Amino acid sequence: PAMPSTPIQGSDEITIHAGVSEVWPVLADIAGYPRWWPRSLGVRVLTGGGELLGTEVEMRPSGGRSFVCRVEAVEVPTRIRMRYGGGFIDGFGEWRLEPLGAQTRVSYQLEVEAHGWLVFCLGKVMNLAGVHSRSMREVLKNLKHVLDQNPHRTNVGQ
Repeated sequence: PAMPSTPIQGSDEITIHAGVSEVWPVLADIAGYPRWWPRSLGVRVLTGGGELLGTEVEMRPSGGRSFVCRVEAVEVPTRIRMRYGGGFIDGFGEWRLEPLGAQTRVSYQLEVEAHGWLVFCLGKVMNLAGVHSRSMREVLKNLKHVLDQNPHRTNVGQ
């Protein structure tokens, strides 16, 4: 019998008090993700010749199975589309930046199918999209924190 697949969809967003021109470089610097993503997500950058397109990131969420995301499309400075693959998960996630005057709305949308009985059974008892959202909300909060710390935004030297 074919393995079941479980759709997981989610969308999370945050509004940051910084312009798109300040937010984009942080999101586009995937090599820097391990510095501000939660440790529990186990981000490891596999490739990165400085070129955003084609960059691959391995995620090893604690207690979960590892998978790989690859940057599949980029529209500077508003969109980064990630392709998820690696055995048990297929689909995509997309960062979107929307300028709101001096602020930026950052959202992440996930649309994947997870394959296999384990995920299928977990999906019956757990809200997998909710689990993903919890992680992404933490990532977004950290992003906001990184930008709030941005030295270019304060009038204080050093």
